[in-house]
Amino acid sequence: MSTSSEIDPLAGLEDWERFEPCFDEPPEQSPPADSFETIAATLTPAQAQAAAHSGPILVLAGAGTGKTSTLTAAVVHRIAVERIPASRILAVTFTNKAAAEMASRIRAALGGVGAPSWLGTYHGLAARQLRDAPEIAELRPDFDIIDADDSRRFVKRVMKAQGLTEGEENEAAARDPLKIMCNRISKFKDNLITPKGAAAWVEAKIAKSNHSREPIDVHGLRAAARVYADYQRALREANAADFGDLLLWVTLAMQRDESYRARWAARFDWLAADEYQDVNFAQYYWLKALAANHGRVFCVGDDDQAIYGWRGSDIAYIRRFTQDFPKAVQVRLEENFRSTGHILAAANAVIARDPKRLGKTLFTRKEQGDRVEIVAYRDAQAEAAGVVEEILARHTQGAGWQEMAILYRNSFISRGFEEALMRARIPHVLVGDVGFYHRAEIKDALAFLRLAATPDDRQSDEAFRRVINEPRRGFGAKAMEAVEREASFRNVSLLRALDTAALPPKCRAAGLQFAEHIRRIGADQSHTLADIISLLLDATGYRAMLRESKAETTEDRLENLQELIELAGGFHTGRELLDHAALATNRPGEDETARVRLMTLHKAKGLEFPQVFLPAWETGILPSDYSDHEEERRLAYVALTRGMRRVSISYCGFRRGFATASPFIDDIPEPHCVKGRRRDQDRRRPAARPPADWRNLPSHLRRP
Repeated sequence: MSTSSEIDPLAGLEDWERFEPCFDEPPEQSPPADSFETIAATLTPAQAQAAAHSGPILVLAGAGTGKTSTLTAAVVHRIAVERIPASRILAVTFTNKAAAEMASRIRAALGGVGAPSWLGTYHGLAARQLRDAPEIAELRPDFDIIDADDSRRFVKRVMKAQGLTEGEENEAAARDPLKIMCNRISKFKDNLITPKGAAAWVEAKIAKSNHSREPIDVHGLRAAARVYADYQRALREANAADFGDLLLWVTLAMQRDESYRARWAARFDWLAADEYQDVNFAQYYWLKALAANHGRVFCVGDDDQAIYGWRGSDIAYIRRFTQDFPKAVQVRLEENFRSTGHILAAANAVIARDPKRLGKTLFTRKEQGDRVEIVAYRDAQAEAAGVVEEILARHTQGAGWQEMAILYRNSFISRGFEEALMRARIPHVLVGDVGFYHRAEIKDALAFLRLAATPDDRQSDEAFRRVINEPRRGFGAKAMEAVEREASFRNVSLLRALDTAALPPKCRAAGLQFAEHIRRIGADQSHTLADIISLLLDATGYRAMLRESKAETTEDRLENLQELIELAGGFHTGRELLDHAALATNRPGEDETARVRLMTLHKAKGLEFPQVFLPAWETGILPSDYSDHEEERRLAYVALTRGMRRVSISYCGFRRGFATASPFIDDIPEPHCVKGRRRDQDRRRPAARPPADWRNLPSHLRRP
């Protein structure tokens, strides 16, 4: 297979006026005149000043300082005071949850008037932009957006076709060559490197490495450039885009074609960006391209909470904001509404040792509260048992399970705590291990739906590959090879190729029956979307397969499918549901369960809990030996500022070998921490001597 072809992101743009976007904006409504005054009354002077500033501004919002309230107020000010139509405002976040919360707050503040329709995640908004003119990525209308799991399947097939095996990668890559290959392709796209440009970029990187004598995986990078080209061709043939494509092609088009950039930039009079410290190269240039005309950008972020450098985020972009926008001002939000005084003092002391930070010091009007507990354990097993014992004690004292969270640096640390919690029969949830839409049964159900929606389009081929043998119909490697060969020869979809493929009689009959069910259900327009999914699961035998299974997970899988069917009732079309599933991450309702939460520190960013346990604060874990030390310091700061009332740090003397306490513990001043459990300290204190005349006190005040 040739690897020399290039996808031209500007293909089809010669006559751009033919591609008028269809935004379907709702009619504008006038908000109440006092909308901003009402919301401003709930803000601090610094928040109100930031929200009302009309020019470019960077709001340095410390942890727990009300950045969402400030950003919401800023949007309300633009609509209610400056009278900018909501349709001409773009506001971007990193998660669907944050976008939904912001939209809800804006609607409430505006008395029910609609929030900006261009409010969403980077990938969600870029997807809308790409759908307006998919030609820039050589895609057709109604292209599929594939998630990470489907992307891995594409990459795996390309690697197999190119004869790449684990033995051809270096020792580090041999642990999971597919994962590393996917990461490299993702980084190409995040850095706006096209398939054709990848080879040159790799060679330049190798030359630089040779000059500096820094070690580099030469073979792996060259292989990644080759796989990238064929992978992108496979996506194009399937009329599919992965997450990286959504920003890659629209940003390149805005860089390379001024008329295209100006057209999109003219759509918006004001831009707002949340969590600006977390942007990567592509997100940074996408936002800059849209803001280049007027420079009216409102960015909220905190360089002290920049903890995603390992996945491409670059702290330099927030630190150079005033260089990019010379007329910009900075406003610092330093009043913390979340944590007590001792917790903030500990966090401030840890982060103060970062010499490059933009600088701010959190304070609170809350009481000092409990000092940060620092507890040493013999080993990891003792640590898990001790933390769980403390959780039980606090629950007995009245703390709800949902008030407590165990936050750790690495996922492997969770196992001991899970086992200890299960033995103690404490309800708990491991947050973020497998997203709802990433579960196998949900992806299978959506594959049935995609097949039913476009049975004769080759973009449904990946869905066909996923479910043709679920349940088994005899479509092993040989049968699939025959179907693939027939589809390629006739240039038809895999489902259509079943009609003429040379298959064994039993396999052929099962395949044709499968195709008949898919086509019949998909063609019946009288069904609701929920009905279509339910009928497909029954007609194909998928639900029966699960019911007959004796696996322990069967009941959960059936419940997940039922939940998907109920969720489908909220969507008008299958395409809406498929797009939502591709861009979503969390299971609905996951955050509302009354359970102790377990999650990594990276997952916990943006969250808060009344009582937080921070285990494994040990050298080599936090800070990690494999990450930038200053980013690890920021991660420790994020960890401390998750706590609202109580924070407990622990470390072990032995964990997979001898261990020592994290140096970040030494940064916490003694007046703000206590060695050991606070309740143990209370038990060791001498009892207060009762007054001599205590018997004369009222009975309810007596304490002998």
